[in-house]
Amino acid sequence: MSASSFLSALKSSLSPDVEVEWKAETGSTNDDLKARAHAKAFTGPVLLTVDRQTAGRGTHGRVWRPMAGTLIFSVGLPVTRPFLSAAPGIVSIIAAMAVAKAASQGAREKVLVKWPNDIWTAGGKAGGILIETVTDRTGARSLIIGCGLNLAVEPGGRTGNGWPITAITPRVSVLSAEMRGELLGLIVSELLAQFASVRSTQDFARLIERWPLYDAFHGRTVVWSTPDEPGHETAGIDRGIDATGRLIIEGRRGEWSALSGELISLLGEEKKK
Repeated sequence: MSASSFLSALKSSLSPDVEVEWKAETGSTNDDLKARAHAKAFTGPVLLTVDRQTAGRGTHGRVWRPMAGTLIFSVGLPVTRPFLSAAPGIVSIIAAMAVAKAASQGAREKVLVKWPNDIWTAGGKAGGILIETVTDRTGARSLIIGCGLNLAVEPGGRTGNGWPITAITPRVSVLSAEMRGELLGLIVSELLAQFASVRSTQDFARLIERWPLYDAFHGRTVVWSTPDEPGHETAGIDRGIDATGRLIIEGRRGEWSALSGELISLLGEEKKK
């Protein structure tokens, strides 16, 4: 991919106040921005994107292995009100919804979110979000939003939980450096706009109301597990999220519970091949 063409298209798709950095390869874009933010907190948006990442991480400490055709990037932002007191779960939801919305605009198929932070399309996982915060020596905080999106995959791949690995299929060729730059610019612009809107309105309620439009499994019976109880699985109907971004589940007797953890399967349905 032509770096100059990619960067030119990317920068022209972004606001001039976004600092853009590109590398051919790095260990982890999140780790790179965390190191910068630890030395000095961000005062404005910073975007780091790379062609290859050798030490990417997913949620729960999992190793994240990008496919050959992947958009890999992290965005650094200063932490301001109302995010100073926001639950990490709701911040992750905001980011995932923004990425799904923008990716849908440039894709041939609807892009959704599998709670809490997987980018979902064509019946499988096409990417993920990793949210981290860093405090510098003065106590100022920065938010790091890491994202990897598959644009091309080999058929038959599966995640550790057995979900199909899929790709977002852009409306234009992924081989075009300019088109990849514009797609990334579209996604980052929406991400920044969503966070700016919440910062301005301090209104998380509207996002929570809109969540069912993006929830890949809303209204379906799902099985989930929690990190605190490995091996323990429970089923219920996905009814949305609460104010902290936790999943709301309707149990067998009609009781409602707000849970953390992750969805691992759909009850009574085989994961699509």
